[in-house]
Amino acid sequence: MQQIFAVLKQAFRQSLVILGLVSLMSVSCLLIFATQPSMAASKSMMQQETMSQDTQKDVSTREQAYEDQVQAAENPEKVYKENVKGTGEGVVQKAVEGAKEAVSKATGNE
Repeated sequence: MQQIFAVLKQAFRQSLVILGLVSLMSVSCLLIFATQPSMAASKSMMQQETMSQDTQKDVSTREQAYEDQVQAAENPEKVYKENVKGTGEGVVQKAVEGAKEAVSKATGNE
């Protein structure tokens, strides 16, 4: 009878030792991999912050462009005059002279 208790006692100790080692290994694995997600989270947070700043800039640019278009729609004659102002007689004359110079350089008649 004492032999049976001794064998059961030894088996119980071995199972406790094995259970303890398995639990230590699982806890150590959890601690090793615990830092990686936190680093990934901080990187993703930084990326989200920069993306949100870029998005805010884009939104403000879009809003400004929208406001410009609304103002242009209210007074289309003003926009037309501004566009035509850049194509006056002096601008056309300069463009023709520049083209003549380019042709003379290309043909070698300088």
